[in-house]
Amino acid sequence: MKNYILSILLLTAVNIFSQSATISGIVEGSDGLPISFANVLLYELEADSAFTGVTTDEDGSFQISNLQAGKFKISFSFVGYETVDQIVEVVSEKKLGIIILNESTEFLDEAIVTAKRPTIQKTAGKLVFNVENTSVSVGSTFDLLKKTPGVVVIGESIKIKFTTPTIYINGKRVYLSSSEVISLLQNTDASTIKSIEVITSPSAKYDAEAGKVLNIITSRAISIGYKGNVNGRYEQAEFPKYNFGTSHFYKNKWINFYGSYSFSPRFEIKEDDNHIRYFEPDGSTNSIWETNFTRKTRSKAHQANIIADFKLSEKQTLGLTATIFISPNISYKNNGIAEIFNSQHELDSIFKTHSVLENDTDNLSYGLNYTLDLNDEGSKITAAVNYIDYDKDQTQNVGTTYRLPNGVFLRNNSFFTNARQRSNIITGQADLITALFGGTIEAGIKYSDTDTESGLDFFDIENRIQTFNKDLSDDFNYKENIYGEYLSFAKEWDSWNFEAGMRGEYTHIDAISLSLGKINTQKYFEFFPSASLNHAINDNNNVGASYKRSIHRPRYQSLNPFRYFITENNFNGGNPELVPAIESTFTLSYNYKNKLFIEAYYQDIENNLDILTFQDNENRIIRNIDSNLINEFQYSLDIMYYDNLLPWWLVQLTTSTFYLENKFFSVESDENTYSNSTFGFYGYIYNGVTLSKKSNLSSDITATYISNLISGSYKYENQFNLSISFRKTFWDNRASINIGVDDIFDTNNIPLNSKYYNQDNGYFAKSESRLFRVGFRYNFGNARLHDNNKNLNTEEKDRLN
Repeated sequence: MKNYILSILLLTAVNIFSQSATISGIVEGSDGLPISFANVLLYELEADSAFTGVTTDEDGSFQISNLQAGKFKISFSFVGYETVDQIVEVVSEKKLGIIILNESTEFLDEAIVTAKRPTIQKTAGKLVFNVENTSVSVGSTFDLLKKTPGVVVIGESIKIKFTTPTIYINGKRVYLSSSEVISLLQNTDASTIKSIEVITSPSAKYDAEAGKVLNIITSRAISIGYKGNVNGRYEQAEFPKYNFGTSHFYKNKWINFYGSYSFSPRFEIKEDDNHIRYFEPDGSTNSIWETNFTRKTRSKAHQANIIADFKLSEKQTLGLTATIFISPNISYKNNGIAEIFNSQHELDSIFKTHSVLENDTDNLSYGLNYTLDLNDEGSKITAAVNYIDYDKDQTQNVGTTYRLPNGVFLRNNSFFTNARQRSNIITGQADLITALFGGTIEAGIKYSDTDTESGLDFFDIENRIQTFNKDLSDDFNYKENIYGEYLSFAKEWDSWNFEAGMRGEYTHIDAISLSLGKINTQKYFEFFPSASLNHAINDNNNVGASYKRSIHRPRYQSLNPFRYFITENNFNGGNPELVPAIESTFTLSYNYKNKLFIEAYYQDIENNLDILTFQDNENRIIRNIDSNLINEFQYSLDIMYYDNLLPWWLVQLTTSTFYLENKFFSVESDENTYSNSTFGFYGYIYNGVTLSKKSNLSSDITATYISNLISGSYKYENQFNLSISFRKTFWDNRASINIGVDDIFDTNNIPLNSKYYNQDNGYFAKSESRLFRVGFRYNFGNARLHDNNKNLNTEEKDRLN
């Protein structure tokens, strides 16, 4: 019996020792610098596929453990370098020392020079569009969004599933108004973007307000050393626009740094054709107003970004971020000519409006984050604090002159406004990620504090003398505190992937308009569950489902009752009586070979926030007011196909067949409510074509079409955009030039109309959507800091530690 037990112990010991062999070493370039993230793959002799592998650490070191003794082929590779293969015999511990990789001139000419094609990763509720070093990452980031699957750009608004998303940059929320977000993206060069995440069902770690998320990830250095670039862009529409920028990346064993700066002088023009038919109480026509409005905008924006991660120890990292956006002396020169016709469409009078609006905007954002790795299984604690300082000063002069059709002077009206806004936003959060119950637990807390003080002084002008108008002046103070906490659990087993979470948020808002005497105080607590389930039926077929509940809070810009006058009779204004909207979304998805994606989608929003346009038929005034709709819902069937039809031709096709409907209070009509609805179709196609044998010349052709759409009380249809661009790289990937034309047929701008009950108005906003663009970029520093783009098959990737 003793011998039997001894034999078992000996066999067990042999088996244990046979699994304890290791291979280690360091991978360096011929210049003696370590190569980070190089592929180290281990093969059985005569085998075609690796059975295990790792990537090198930041210092070029690697170790493959838990091996049986024997002979193997080990392969070392990194993009731009010649692959090195060795036969090694392992008994217990094998130290290979330093492995040298030499640069491959042929590979540099044929592969590094190549602009990669964008790739897509799709799961239920999330799409990742990888664009770094691709031919689509030209122009501004706003231009790049127009080419991103699932993102619809209509005029100067960004939509996901026809809903305005919450914008994140590198996982951090951007606290800006819609127009300021557009300005920020227009001044960010697309070449600095690594990927764009389009998230229709965000997890519980995102703010409850993030019903749809657009997360823009910027590039970072992944290998030790320095690289940088300078770039310039020229755009010509009716007027020229410029962008000059530079980006810098540096990494060593203790710091990973990214810094960028851009300067963007722009001269833009926008024309609006407006029409309004005013009614008598009996429903007959009183008058018809037709206005041509022209806005010329000059701006000179400065933007700087800094991201620095400091490695305090093997397990601790401290990060600093700063985003600075300064746009001084923005000027808007507005000219409007209105013709007023009687009910028989005979010209009755004419008025001309001249308006000059100037503002200075500063947005300074600073962040500090800390990460503590708890173990090698991915458990970690993170903490972050962010501070945002926002200042805006704005003045507006408006003058209107009324005349008869024969030019006889009737009267004039002039006024001046002086507005200011000071906002301070502080956020703090802490998160924990740890392995538990065979899955991953994420938990966290967050606090945000928003304090905004705004003022508007209104002056009537007569004979060049300004008189303060107390009734139209105001001070508006807004305070918001949000306390949030969340818990989520994710697990993968066999062919299943499950994630569920719950977020709770307590909100306290005080909004005070001093002149109106209105106080909007809101205190409420809400739960926001989310869940997703994915199942791999086999290697080619995957199905999934997701659910998300979220909230849309009115921002201080929407609650602010100040008025911005387009003409004397046309103004935009906020609404201090707004309440939050609650959104629920459901998604069912199917994925075939990661090439064909089919998704059924349903969304319901109670008290949705939108801008509604109402015409006051008695006083002949039209106003655009932030409002709560009664509800809004949509359902759609979305199909996306993504594949290389030929080795030199990549195609991405996205379609959405949908139904949209909303219902709102028709406050200027005898009827209490009105419903606006439409069936519609959205189509997008991207063609990426390689035009040279060395793959250093490529072209991108994109086309977008929307048949029908609604927004508030407006309907519009038949929007089409066709764009083409070319990209050429040269000087051993040191330089690239791109040329393109957006909206070739000038069909992106379309008229909007609102016609129901006693409301009949519309406008045709014609911005400079058709433009010619040429850009140049020059890279310097260590060219090896490109991503390691060596293609591995799926099995090899899955085996990497």
